[in-house]
Amino acid sequence: YEIAQCLVGSEMCIRDRIENVCPERLAYSWDNVGLLCGDENKDVKKVFVTLDTNINTVKEAISKNADMIVSHHPILLGGIKRIDYSTSVGQMLKLLIENNIPLFAAHTNMDTAKGGINDKLAEMFELTDIKILDQHTDDSSAGLGRYGRLEKTIKFGDFAEHCKKILGTPFLRVSGDFEKDINTVAVASGSCSEIIPIAFEKGADVIITGDMKYHNMIDMTELGICVIDAGHYPTEILSLIHISEPTR
Repeated sequence: YEIAQCLVGSEMCIRDRIENVCPERLAYSWDNVGLLCGDENKDVKKVFVTLDTNINTVKEAISKNADMIVSHHPILLGGIKRIDYSTSVGQMLKLLIENNIPLFAAHTNMDTAKGGINDKLAEMFELTDIKILDQHTDDSSAGLGRYGRLEKTIKFGDFAEHCKKILGTPFLRVSGDFEKDINTVAVASGSCSEIIPIAFEKGADVIITGDMKYHNMIDMTELGICVIDAGHYPTEILSLIHISEPTR
């Protein structure tokens, strides 16, 4: 996490800026995005940007004198019926309210949006002819995952090493033939095992995602597609960079 000072103004102004990049209507119905806690009219000069909101990141934001938190992963995702200060969620809400720190989340809307996390991933792998894997039902320019072609074909084993460098992670879980030629690459930030069959149908030689279950990974490989489980964090830490980029 980091402090970003590129978003300056009232919370509503910040909401508008985020809405321009990843509209809330692009979030999945089960998701919980937007202003989750706090005063939308508060004047904001310093924003704490984080992948996850937990008790430690809230305390860090307070120690940095942040006026607001913008998080990729939301809290209150499953809904709560009571606020208990003995729980971590209760402690977070108590600290946020006591310190007058609004909390804003941009989650699946940032994953699916044009120019969002998955487009950034595709750019990092220098893919060409980039297309959407699972198109959004209400917006043809948005959707979950991306796929495109590499400039040069590469063996899967070599591509896995290349993937570690691109994502800045020392470890990957991989499944597939290390001698397979890789040219069409699919990326799907976070946990997206459910769209691997779509990636296979689109002709992807490999898909990069996270949080794969062992048997599911083996089953998907038997389809004929190589699978790289790079982890949730390495494929979504880009959200911090994306949120923090100054608008011009």
